[in-house]
Amino acid sequence: MRRTRRLTPRTLSVVATAAVALTFAVAPSGAPAAAAAPPANLGRLAVVPLDDRPFTAHTPVAVAEAGGHEALTPPEDLLGEYFTYGQADAVGAWWRKAAADADGSVVAAPMLAYGGLVASRTCQTSLADARRRLAVLDEVKRSNPDKPLYAFDVIMRLTIEPTSSYPGIHSGPIRRWAVLMDQVENLGQEERRAEYEQVASEIPEEIKADFLCARARDHQINRDMIERVAKGTIDYLILGQDDATEHGPHRLEKASLAALTAQLGVQDRVRIYPGADILGALLVAKHVTERLGAAPTVDVEWSRTPGEQWVAPYQDVPYATLVDEYVRTLGARPSDGPDADILLMANTAGGGNLEPFADRIHDAVARGRLVAVGDDALAGKVDAELRSLLAPRIRFGELAGWSGWNIGLSISQSVVRAALLQASRTGRLPNFPGRAKGIPFQQARQTILLNAATAHVELTLQELAHTDVYRNQVLSQVQAYARDNGDDPQYMTKVFEGANQLAVQRTRALADQLFADEFAGIPLRAGNDGRHEVTAVVHRLTSWQMTLAWSRYQELEAFPTLALSTAPTDRGALLTVSALPLRTTVRPESEVDTRITAVLRNDVGTPVTAQLSAVVPEGWVAPAPTEVRLAPFAVVEVPLTVGVRGLAAEQSATVRVDAPHGVLPDQPRQFTASATTTVGAVWRNVALAAEGAKASASGWWRQYVPAHVIDGNRVSSGSRWITDPADSHWLRVDFAGAELVDTVRLHQYGGYELTSYRISGLVDGTWRVLDEVTGNTTQVTTHTFTPVRATAVRLDVLASRDRQARLYEIEVTCRAASCG
Repeated sequence: MRRTRRLTPRTLSVVATAAVALTFAVAPSGAPAAAAAPPANLGRLAVVPLDDRPFTAHTPVAVAEAGGHEALTPPEDLLGEYFTYGQADAVGAWWRKAAADADGSVVAAPMLAYGGLVASRTCQTSLADARRRLAVLDEVKRSNPDKPLYAFDVIMRLTIEPTSSYPGIHSGPIRRWAVLMDQVENLGQEERRAEYEQVASEIPEEIKADFLCARARDHQINRDMIERVAKGTIDYLILGQDDATEHGPHRLEKASLAALTAQLGVQDRVRIYPGADILGALLVAKHVTERLGAAPTVDVEWSRTPGEQWVAPYQDVPYATLVDEYVRTLGARPSDGPDADILLMANTAGGGNLEPFADRIHDAVARGRLVAVGDDALAGKVDAELRSLLAPRIRFGELAGWSGWNIGLSISQSVVRAALLQASRTGRLPNFPGRAKGIPFQQARQTILLNAATAHVELTLQELAHTDVYRNQVLSQVQAYARDNGDDPQYMTKVFEGANQLAVQRTRALADQLFADEFAGIPLRAGNDGRHEVTAVVHRLTSWQMTLAWSRYQELEAFPTLALSTAPTDRGALLTVSALPLRTTVRPESEVDTRITAVLRNDVGTPVTAQLSAVVPEGWVAPAPTEVRLAPFAVVEVPLTVGVRGLAAEQSATVRVDAPHGVLPDQPRQFTASATTTVGAVWRNVALAAEGAKASASGWWRQYVPAHVIDGNRVSSGSRWITDPADSHWLRVDFAGAELVDTVRLHQYGGYELTSYRISGLVDGTWRVLDEVTGNTTQVTTHTFTPVRATAVRLDVLASRDRQARLYEIEVTCRAASCG
């Protein structure tokens, strides 16, 4: 099935108005027209994609557009589709012509040499043919010596395509065989030889031979590409490691390629690191950023596990190393300062509470920073836990990017956006020399900036529609549909039409709601047109283009078309108001004052006056209303003190911050903006790492360490204590000091509850039994006792459903009035 996708430049849809009194960029009447016609973009790039999937084919185009550039791409019928390989020679011929009309090129060697990524995993193309086809690189560079040529190639992954038919049924054994090959033949781990030979015997010889042939050919082409860098044919090269682990044939291949790079002295122009699908977008972003003359700074923060200590799924280097490589590839500069142009929030896996991470994102977005979320915690999709935490805090359209399982996109998108904003505000836009003045050139700048802003928001919406809406909520249904109807979800030959209809129908409704909740009405600063800061709002979603990308269930094309509006009448507000933090806690039944911060951000280039007030529950004490004046694009923080009165345990109440505002005297219309924060009554949990507690245990299974039960996370499956099977287990939590306690609550794993256990407290150096339980079937259990002053608690697990202990969280509190 051949689909129609949007690989051609998009058409800008902006709802404009002639009466833009609030500041939107409008040229003064009577300005003389420039003699020369202004350009329609800031430059053109010829892009040869890796294959025809949306991420590899469309994302580089969208990144270029988000930077005000146009990407030229081959006709889609030349790119192939899944097992129908691309027409490599025809693509090369297309690029030979396109490169002459472009300002630079980004090319995927696997498409030019073999016909795409899937084709590179078989030995169907000979080394001689691959070399002949890649001669187009030399031809194009000779014809265009001054135009940058950036290229990427791929170090072959560990396995072949995982279909249920031949040869795909052997994909799992091939992967295991490749790993064992390295461990036994290269590292001498003879204890694994028996398994290695057994796995090898189960794989047909022709499959092993083809696999090894493809690896050897691809490796030689990788070497050829490095040599082209040394000769000056390729100006910058990335060799991306496709899906891998610590061991496998790729390990020595990478070492060989690195050695050649060093031998030829081209380390500054050849990078070797994990990645395949993202490489085209990275190199397009590099081109755009360099053409804009910008070098944005990037500050990176990790969620749960520090990037230096975590390796993402299917990668073989620490996450921090990969992120640093991506940032430096783009010409951006790493920074740990609070004034960095971009705040990259990298979501890693592991135990720990995600709320502080979500709070930091909330805080930065409220203040108008460019915040990108790189979400690699879960392979292939958005982390639903993080999404649920962010939904009440921010609107996703405010972000500078969110990529579910490919932080390279978040980095590329946010760096390009920052670069364009910087270039527009410093007068460094390409193709707009100093003499390019007058209404036509100013309007052209406006159009380019608005076009770029539209492409940026569309890319964020597209990514979330795919990696969150589709992959989290619909994908499993499509997979089940194919299986239930006797087809292979990895390669549907019988029920593709039905599966596609199911995917589109289910996703479309959810994606429409995603737009309404998270994008509609979002304010945007598009950049400076030479006179004014161009601003707009996301006005409407005009259409979706959706279909399964290939005849398999994994990827859904979901291309939205959005319309921006520069009309003041289409704005619901001129200000964005946030109440920080989202949630504040107090002791139950207490009468205390709590502090919240109202952050007001002026989203337009006109001074705005707001009347700030707080609406509190009956009986509480509200802060006095106050008037706030905001300069254009200013951010003002206003501390508010709320008197909380008699909130019962486990209850919460909402405080609403209102900011009616307007532009006076010429704009009498009043706008509204508001935000809410929640005050909850909870008991102080002394068994938290944040309170200084430490956990130890009789043992644990894999990464499910005892520290997870004191991290405040009761919901993440990655944040549990789990043990190996045994007759008994123990867990101990030491407090920061002696604490008066009278309640222990256990958050257990449903279906695998602890059936028999004992809770003890360490009082005056002696363990005292506080409660004992037998026959438990309850997931959350609460145990109360006479208050004791203890320095630790201990849980002795005497029996469980399957002889393993599983526990999300332990809470230790004091709830009696005498606790104070």
